Amino acid sequence: MNDIRTVEITITGIVQGVGFRPFLFNIARNNDLTGYILNRGNAGVRLILQGESKSIENFIVEVKNNKPKISYIEHFKVKEIDFKKKFSNLEIKKSEQGRGISLTLPPDIAICNNCLEDMRNKNLLKYYNYPFIACAVCGPRFTTVEELPYDRERTTMINFPFCDKAEPESCIQEYSDFNNRRFHAQTYACSICGPNYQLYNISGNVIEQASIKEILKETSNRINNGEIIAVKGIGGVHLVCLADDDEIILKLRKRKGERKFKPFALMVPNFRLIEKDFYISEKEREILTSFRRPIVLLERKNSSNNSSISKQVAPGLNNVGVMFPYSGIHHLLFDYIGEKPLVYTSGNKSNIPMGIENDMIFNQLQNLADVFLLHNRPIFQRADDSVLRIHDNKVKLIRRSRGYVPEYLPLPFNVEIPAALSTGPELAVTGAILRRNRIFPTQHIGNVTHLETYEFLRNSLLHMKNLLQIKDSEVEFITCDLHPAFITTKLANELASQFNVDLYQIQHHFAHVLSLMVENNIKIDEKIVGISVDGVGYGDDGNVWGGEILLCSYDKYQRVGHLEYQPMIGGDRCTKYPARMAASIIINNLGSQEAQKIFKKLGLADDLEYKETELNALLSQFEMGKTKFSSENIPLTSSTGRIFDVISYLLGASDIKTYRGEPAMRLEGLASRGNPKEIKLNVEFYRQNGNYIINTSKLVLNILDLLEHSKNKRKDIAAKFQIEFGKIFANIAIKIAKENNIKKIGLSGGVAYNYSFSKTVKNVVNQAGYTFLEHDLVAPGDAGISTGQLIGGLFQYFKKN
Repeated sequence: MNDIRTVEITITGIVQGVGFRPFLFNIARNNDLTGYILNRGNAGVRLILQGESKSIENFIVEVKNNKPKISYIEHFKVKEIDFKKKFSNLEIKKSEQGRGISLTLPPDIAICNNCLEDMRNKNLLKYYNYPFIACAVCGPRFTTVEELPYDRERTTMINFPFCDKAEPESCIQEYSDFNNRRFHAQTYACSICGPNYQLYNISGNVIEQASIKEILKETSNRINNGEIIAVKGIGGVHLVCLADDDEIILKLRKRKGERKFKPFALMVPNFRLIEKDFYISEKEREILTSFRRPIVLLERKNSSNNSSISKQVAPGLNNVGVMFPYSGIHHLLFDYIGEKPLVYTSGNKSNIPMGIENDMIFNQLQNLADVFLLHNRPIFQRADDSVLRIHDNKVKLIRRSRGYVPEYLPLPFNVEIPAALSTGPELAVTGAILRRNRIFPTQHIGNVTHLETYEFLRNSLLHMKNLLQIKDSEVEFITCDLHPAFITTKLANELASQFNVDLYQIQHHFAHVLSLMVENNIKIDEKIVGISVDGVGYGDDGNVWGGEILLCSYDKYQRVGHLEYQPMIGGDRCTKYPARMAASIIINNLGSQEAQKIFKKLGLADDLEYKETELNALLSQFEMGKTKFSSENIPLTSSTGRIFDVISYLLGASDIKTYRGEPAMRLEGLASRGNPKEIKLNVEFYRQNGNYIINTSKLVLNILDLLEHSKNKRKDIAAKFQIEFGKIFANIAIKIAKENNIKKIGLSGGVAYNYSFSKTVKNVVNQAGYTFLEHDLVAPGDAGISTGQLIGGLFQYFKKN
């Protein structure tokens, strides 16, 4: 007889909520091992196994090679132990509260194919047409978990005890059967014991509740008849309607009020429905059908004139956000509606977090939705759909939320600090938590400009802190943006006071580059040249930055290049009305008399809020300042976003910003149809006080000159501008890298979402023999700022301590 060994195995990583314990149980059982399996919360899973040496070795190999697809093993430690007791069986023990530096919980997982088969199996009555079907490897996770370890009693499913009588077997029987794929699954239920949907009118009265079949028939009939339905899902609520009818979408836009042109996302049941309308790469196909199921921006085919998708879905844009069904109710609605594209847009008022409680949903959407398809399973954490686009197989996250949170970013260096928190910038905010050498961003919060989003950010940070089991005494510092007036800065001050720790404020564009550095595993003593380009960020000199070339290490930065400062007459009004920003630049460079001639040709006064009156006021302000704008009263900006806005306006792509980034996005849409080879355009720079300054005044005047000749098509000018603007940033960065013996150049900031600009920077940098750094895990835009803030704060903390 072979020697019997007893081993203790500790496994950490994403090992809860992915069917990991049942997987371990079955492999151990198949290898005739006895002992127990114990879930220890953030400390991972511990196994005490007993059996023949060969069986234990086989078990270890099988676990590492065949682990559940969604799981992730970070550490796998095996230790021989001297154990006198002989185990008679194998069991999964009741979980205990273990503490570790990681988070073992996965994000919410799209419904799996096996569960879809069960849901459509007429002979399986308990699951037939049941939208909340799930198993050990799919279903809600992050949005339903209140605390760890991950067990049913610590999720919102505690309200729905397993049934003990059902055909062919009860839920409690499935849960206890190690041959069943729902063995020890935590968030599933059936039509007998689980949550259910009801259909309500706008007064909150039930329209249909007799059966899920009747509810689905009534809902799909209403959608097909042009109504707008509020559908509660995994992490919030959507407004749903047909995507092929202009009138229906315009009705939704009218009800949304402020959403005059902002694009809506689509949900489609398969690729067949959209292949004639969009270019779809293998990478995009892979991500669209992954367990994450994000919204992916797909490029329209220009020849798509007979599209089944209304142009009102994303007016003026060359890409549209598309996602595939990820929960049972999505699939069931398509089963009843048919193969039609549907609008699925977040069900919330502008800049207010979407409701997750039914009363809140009724209150928010009573003037937006015709009927409400709501369920009674509580949502503990709201999570919007994640949004991304692909640049040559690299993921550019725009909104990182459902399907990604609470996954972490590992740091490329060792950190012994127990914990720290960051509150992000002001717009497109996420918060983040540092836990030793890992960063855990929160879900998407939104624009923190209202009390509701402030509370959402605060609660999300504290919930993540609770999941990570961080004690108040372990928080070492708080970090935030440099801007003194942001609400997120106010929250950071409150948290610093609450935890009695230091607050570190990190410059916005430095934070962008820091997030890029850590994602690309830059060494602790290494420097890079970082191009940080976006719409707005508070600068060290009090001006509005946004077109920056920075020489960066982790502990400091030097501003070595930027766009020429331009006046923003009226401050933030220039961001809403690109004509005002254009007028500021033109008057400042040509004087009032020449400027007026150009304004007349452009019809610029018509594109200002107060028309001629407003334009005359701008001209008078210039004249009163003795032919210059007073820098004391008028903010100066080096923003790349504002230059994109101005060019977009001059080329007729956008005359007003109705949502963030609209002029630049419309410019990209115009450029996608253009041929840059038809246009001659160069962007120049000059030196000032040792810095490289990109001459945007001359750029704007050159664009105006091009428009004087009818042979120059606006779409061709747009295409050429994006390329030449990318070239000048890249070429200056290369000069700086050469001067400082640096080998790596990176790109971050919201303008990095522009494919043509980003591709140009990348190509020029690579062709010059330098390593190009880009984002793939962290959002290039402001959603990635909280990660950079933590890195900046960490190195300030090191200096002080």
